Amino acid sequence: MSQKKTVGFKEGPTKAKENKPPPCPASLRPFVGIYDSIPRIHVPFTDLDVSFTIISFFVLSIIRLVLFRVLVQFGWPSNSKMTLDSAGSLASILHSLVICYGTFVCLVTHPKYVPSAKLSAAPLWWQEAATALLEICTGYMIHDAVFLIRDCHMLGLQLSDFEILCLGHHLATSLYMISARVVGAGHLSAMMMIFCGEISNPFMNALFVTRFAIKLSCCNSATVKVLHTIIEPSYAFVYVYFRLLLGPLAAAHLTHDFLVLPSGRKNVPIKISIIWIALVWVVIYGSGPFIQEAVNMLSDGFTLHYHEDYDYGERYHHGE
Repeated sequence: MSQKKTVGFKEGPTKAKENKPPPCPASLRPFVGIYDSIPRIHVPFTDLDVSFTIISFFVLSIIRLVLFRVLVQFGWPSNSKMTLDSAGSLASILHSLVICYGTFVCLVTHPKYVPSAKLSAAPLWWQEAATALLEICTGYMIHDAVFLIRDCHMLGLQLSDFEILCLGHHLATSLYMISARVVGAGHLSAMMMIFCGEISNPFMNALFVTRFAIKLSCCNSATVKVLHTIIEPSYAFVYVYFRLLLGPLAAAHLTHDFLVLPSGRKNVPIKISIIWIALVWVVIYGSGPFIQEAVNMLSDGFTLHYHEDYDYGERYHHGE
């Protein structure tokens, strides 16, 4: 016999409390508040909102240009790849701190970590925070790609192998994040891989700044040298831990979820899953040379890899 809800009776307080979603944590309210307050801008002929992506692109671009001027004011050469790259590194540190903080809170506040989970399975505030974070990260990827090309063009340089690798990384991660939003699932997998990839970024980019600073007369102080000596092995440890251990484990977990579990095959179309898995493992494979470099740094102890006399090649001799 089917059961019908009796008219005139309300659910008990215990049942109502169980059905009530948890409140938005204070740590995510800034993301949700800003996301709710801005007007929506959609890609023509679609429902894909890109307003936060556009804001992220312009805010990070302005910050990067300001940081470049600040470095020049402190004596860094104005017509130098070192200064342009360092301004980009400082902007990248800021982005990573924001994105790692936000993704970590989202990961620990989600009802259950399932890589292929639908966005609708989470409370509304979580959905908005996750969408905002993916848009912020997408805006960063686009911004950095534009500046990589623009900086080389300004100095009359060809893109290096490292810069081409960065462009490929930015394209792969942007495709993953955008398609997850279109599909309406997989946000958790994207944020887990973002967290594992970005957590070492502040250390890496701090190293990218100090390795150039110790070569410049304006900044080659004893304090900077000591800081560089601390940052290099710290970066190496964090990079190896997350890129060699946790990152591949998270990738293996999402691969199993997308391809093996019925819920994964239901939530995400199999063709999309295969593309996502390929993108994840290609990015991990592309990290191989940097993992090897970081392992070598650890094995060398406090013998610096990027020492004061390290030669970065002709492209970094501009304006020195």
